[in-house]
Amino acid sequence: MRILNRKFLFLAVLLLSLQLSAQEKWTLNECITFAIKNNLQLHNADLNENLAITNYNQSKWNLLPGVGASADAGMNFGRSVDPNTNGIINNSFFNNSYYLSASVDLFRGFMLQNQIKYQKFRKEAAKNNKIGATDELAFSVMNAFYKVLFYEELLKIANEQKGLSELNVKKTQILVTTGLKSPTDLLEVKANFEKEELFCVQTSNNLSTSWIELKKAMNLSPEKHISLGIPDNISEEVPAIEASIPDLFAQHSAWSPFIQSYEMDFKSSLKNISINKAEYLPSIRLQAAYNTGFYQTNKDVNNEVIAFGSQIQNNRRQFVGATMSIPIFSKNSVRFDVKRSKIASEQAQTKLDIAKQTLLYEMEGNYNELTASWKELQQAEKQLQADTLVFQAAQKKFNQGMINVVEFYTIKNRLANTTSQVLHSKLTYAMKKRILDFYKGKRFWE
Repeated sequence: MRILNRKFLFLAVLLLSLQLSAQEKWTLNECITFAIKNNLQLHNADLNENLAITNYNQSKWNLLPGVGASADAGMNFGRSVDPNTNGIINNSFFNNSYYLSASVDLFRGFMLQNQIKYQKFRKEAAKNNKIGATDELAFSVMNAFYKVLFYEELLKIANEQKGLSELNVKKTQILVTTGLKSPTDLLEVKANFEKEELFCVQTSNNLSTSWIELKKAMNLSPEKHISLGIPDNISEEVPAIEASIPDLFAQHSAWSPFIQSYEMDFKSSLKNISINKAEYLPSIRLQAAYNTGFYQTNKDVNNEVIAFGSQIQNNRRQFVGATMSIPIFSKNSVRFDVKRSKIASEQAQTKLDIAKQTLLYEMEGNYNELTASWKELQQAEKQLQADTLVFQAAQKKFNQGMINVVEFYTIKNRLANTTSQVLHSKLTYAMKKRILDFYKGKRFWE
């Protein structure tokens, strides 16, 4: 008996947990946060930023001297050169040497300094690319989120309309049997029912496609079932926002990662010109070396091999010097490198101008859609109230045989279209309002 009670308790807890899980609603911010943590393309942008940071750190280390050390040991046999006298000997002998060297660039036409600035701009560009990819992902999730909401609500409207048509089919069948309606009216009602059934299927397919789009952006498993929570402020009576697009553009472009990325690309292209121009100038390098060794052929007056420690001490050799390299002619390659870098800089400037132009028109378009959706919503809600009253009266007249099927379904379809328009305007206004808030510096998902 206790075992059965435990099993029952376990099943009850399991069913309760499943029910709570099924009732869990994912908000828009939760979907975006999940996507930011799990999206693979965003992870790739993070890797690109880490690579740019590594390149920047390497460019700073390039200012330091290069130091190298080496050691060798060997046994010579047969005819060899005596490392002490450079004479030819036929005796086998052992030798061991050690070498330490260092070099530093004193002047390379400020190439190293410009490379540091170049890599710094590349690092900033990668950072802004990552932030921009995050923002783009957030809006992709938002668009997919609202698309799912739209088709879910549209499917409800379609099912309600289909339910009314199904009910009217049954009523019309009764009216036909009583002689109040003709069989042609019944065929017309059934045809409209099948049409609305098709619309339900199409809407359901669009809903499935929207779910796939949303889960893909979130990197959520396709078999994972979630439900979305409608934002609380989606139906608020908020007037359309007044904004000055030129002022808003100036404010947004100052921090926009989309624009700043192109700015950094342009600045890095200017530094690349300076890097290539440095090849015109002489370069000066300071070098130093230390060398010592042990040679079995190095013997004292008694023909005894001098001890290892003494040879290491006595055979020391030091070198300090400087090298100047002056470019004279390199098949005009430096000139062409500079020319190519200047062209690349002009391309970067053009891309920056195109990005600013794109952003300006995008802001103008989103603002126009915001104000248009607000005006449409106000008018559509008024029309919805009127169409609802007209439909209620038409339903009564149709039941009494006072209007024909064509007139009734004209009114019914107009009500369905108006309901869909109200839904579309509400969701469009909610999305565009968030976009406008983003232009002002508010990342609504944070």
